[in-house]
Amino acid sequence: MMSKRDMVLVAAGALATGLWLPAANRAVAAPPLDVPVAYVVKPGDTLIGLASAYLNKPDDYRLVQAANQIARPRALKIGSTLQIDPRLLKSTPISARLSAVSGQVDLETNGARTPARAGMVLVEGQRLITGKGGFATFEMADDSRVTLPSNTSLRIERMRQTLLNNAPQRVFHLDQGRGTISATPNTSPGGRFEVRTPVSISAVRGTEFRVGQDPSGGQAQTEVLKGVVGVDLASGSGGGEPVPAGFGVSATPSGVSGPVALLPAPRLGEGGQRQSEAIVRFKIQPVDKAVAYRLSLARDAGFIDVIAEATTQTTTQVPTAEFGEVPNGTYFLRLTALDQGGLEGLPADYSFDRDLDVLEPGASPSPQAAGKHRHFLFRWSAAGEGVRTYRFQLFADGETASPIIDQPGLSEPQLTLTDLAPGTYGWRISAVRFKDGAFTEKVGPIQTLQIGR
Repeated sequence: MMSKRDMVLVAAGALATGLWLPAANRAVAAPPLDVPVAYVVKPGDTLIGLASAYLNKPDDYRLVQAANQIARPRALKIGSTLQIDPRLLKSTPISARLSAVSGQVDLETNGARTPARAGMVLVEGQRLITGKGGFATFEMADDSRVTLPSNTSLRIERMRQTLLNNAPQRVFHLDQGRGTISATPNTSPGGRFEVRTPVSISAVRGTEFRVGQDPSGGQAQTEVLKGVVGVDLASGSGGGEPVPAGFGVSATPSGVSGPVALLPAPRLGEGGQRQSEAIVRFKIQPVDKAVAYRLSLARDAGFIDVIAEATTQTTTQVPTAEFGEVPNGTYFLRLTALDQGGLEGLPADYSFDRDLDVLEPGASPSPQAAGKHRHFLFRWSAAGEGVRTYRFQLFADGETASPIIDQPGLSEPQLTLTDLAPGTYGWRISAVRFKDGAFTEKVGPIQTLQIGR
């Protein structure tokens, strides 16, 4: 049986957007940010001694005495539990550092924004904001990790460790967008790792999960990838049903859904693991009950350094997603399917090679007169690394079996022909590329050319 401390608490609070609910359905306020710290009295403990060692102000022992209704501060009952306001306790900051930044990412400190960069140290009170095409990942000293995609805002509420019980306190507020969290298991009974949204609180002790909310802020999702997470209303009256890995729940101001099985991981379509065309394009094998697919590109297999993301609808028989300019290299692709309720399914990860190798014919030439002769300049272009030689072929009357001109070994992407007779022609370019000790050939399409008198 999981304790309330080990569970995800989903607070279905009415939002500040003017949402009204009948009195019977109004949500209980979210748990306070600073919950009391429990301390079990040991032999030799006194309030004055504990205050000297662990409180910011020694005289604050009187506040602890009053809160716990203790008659004599020098005579504590061994084994009894003190509830101490964490704001009174000495603490040390927990180290966190931006490990990856891509695109537009800002770090807001005391209302002022500065561009974020990898290596920056994060502290309490700061807000990390990713814009369109922006991605960021930060990691803590215990290897816990938070990854934020585009259009997300996350505020660091608490990131400290209390000296009294060596319990880390890590509380983040997801103002908008989504986040993927990997929380390293914590053995301290008083440790906290929470991700709050306008309608939910996800509190775990060691698992991998995702938290997100729709743009309206009226619904939040929690999806469990590893471990077990419990779900309850903030009032604690929801039963605390555990949610195992592979399931997710949705929270609204009126309550929390039951666990829903996440959609299975999609499979990549044919040809997706080698990308040489100008547009990076992936085909996805359809998943039953999926209404959309999400694709993320990263430079590393752990998806710490994410650089691009796309979401495609299932409006075609073969769902397809495209990305813009991607430099040459080896990358990693993560595929997930989204169900009708907005829950994101299990991931499938692939590596792919990006090796731009594009051959594009130019426009059909127009004749240029020079004396009694007419010159036709054919031009084309190629892109990508490597050394190329070209082959030009010209065909008459749509016949592609036997070219009337076949010129290999061209080093420049152009060729001039003289005095072509009137008629219909087809022309084609192929390119042989030498790169990394290997030859590859790319053949362009047939282009039609009409020549008049």
